Amino acid sequence: MKLKLILIFFFSINCFSQSKQEVLESSQRVDYQIDWKYKSGNYLIFDCERSHYACVTKDGDDNCREERNFAIEKKLPTYPCAPLRKFTTKATCMIKNYEVVDTQALRRFCYPK
Repeated sequence: MKLKLILIFFFSINCFSQSKQEVLESSQRVDYQIDWKYKSGNYLIFDCERSHYACVTKDGDDNCREERNFAIEKKLPTYPCAPLRKFTTKATCMIKNYEVVDTQALRRFCYPK
């Protein structure tokens, strides 16, 4: 029982001893799968087929560009996705992601002009 309390105390002190910057940096090192199609990264895209923004890796951004170029070439009425912007970090991409989701802006970039 004492060992359990000591371990809990140690872990709780360790969690609170990290600065905000350290927590941010550790979250940036973790590469995780958003869904079956994308991994998290610092490129902001809009998935027109599933109607959501996502911060994806360079591979996700490249795939988005390829799919979009194919749709443009075939003169399809809608595009599958829109590559929007590269950010310096995943954290800044996520902040922008939350901002644009809140604006409810029109998704004009999903359709030909």
